Amino acid sequence: MTRMVLLALAAAAAVVAAGGAAVAQKPPKRPATSEAVGTIHACRHPAGGFLRMVSAPGDCRRRETAVSWNVAGPPGPPGEKGEKGDPGEAGPAGQQGQSSGQRGQASGQQGPAGPQGPAGPQGPAGPAGPQGPKGDKGDPGTTISGVEALDGLPCTTADGAAGELDVSVGASGAVTLRCLADDEPPPPPDPAQLVLNEVDYDQVGADADGFVEIHNAGDGAADLTGVALVAVNGGDGTEYDRVALTGTLAPGGHLAIAVELQNGAPDGVALVDTAAGVLLDALSYEGAITAATIGGATFSLVEGTALPDTTADSNTVAGSLIRSPDGTDTDDAASDWAFTTTVTRGAPNVLTT
Repeated sequence: MTRMVLLALAAAAAVVAAGGAAVAQKPPKRPATSEAVGTIHACRHPAGGFLRMVSAPGDCRRRETAVSWNVAGPPGPPGEKGEKGDPGEAGPAGQQGQSSGQRGQASGQQGPAGPQGPAGPQGPAGPAGPQGPKGDKGDPGTTISGVEALDGLPCTTADGAAGELDVSVGASGAVTLRCLADDEPPPPPDPAQLVLNEVDYDQVGADADGFVEIHNAGDGAADLTGVALVAVNGGDGTEYDRVALTGTLAPGGHLAIAVELQNGAPDGVALVDTAAGVLLDALSYEGAITAATIGGATFSLVEGTALPDTTADSNTVAGSLIRSPDGTDTDDAASDWAFTTTVTRGAPNVLTT
């Protein structure tokens, strides 16, 4: 046991002596990085703690513990820049170089001028000049009292033919201008435009005598064959009542259909072309119904901005929901609909509060 301890101490002393010798020597130049240069590996014996130098940690025996340490740590930060040294003395001036040659002299006399050559290509346009003074104000022309005054004025069609201006104003106030050639027949009237115009779904006391009014806002007669009025339950988005329409509705006409609708939160009503599977118009009241199942298809009953909950029919005040003005459809429910205390079943709407 005493001999093993002495051997361990001797090995440690040898390592320290080797390290001291390394300090006494001029250290090698380190690379220009912060990474340490070189590593020493040894194996420590569990009995006595003596060290055995090896090439790599993997060379240690089963009971030995690998020990490693760096020969040198990472380089420190660079020192501060030193002061600029004094400039050296100026060197002697060099010898002047030789001339590259002498300039030749003209030996011949100038000959006669040759014939004029052809004109060259035109150069680019010069910059624009300054803007001229403002001219006098023109004649304001003739003032018309309405678009109808334009009807019959001369015009030119898209293919250059002479014609006359045709002006038509729809029941909803839409204006159509056409330039018709002199030999062109007048166009057919605008198609029908069916809209939900008035809805009375809540009455004072017990609900009774409810109705939905349909208005034809177009310029042509509306064929109601295949058109249905559908009541939609907002709880599950399914229809709970349907009324099939028949006959025709004249331009600007109003048709009241008796139907008892639910009292909202939310509920809705839709006008559907069942043959084409197209939603003609809709109203979602006291909330938004965005996924209503009608005839196997899904539709949103909200046009533009949903009707506010505060715009609703009342069971304490007689009235109804109406398009205001009558027949107006801008595809925005919040703008088009209002509550009125004047019920106008089958007639133009009147807004009163």
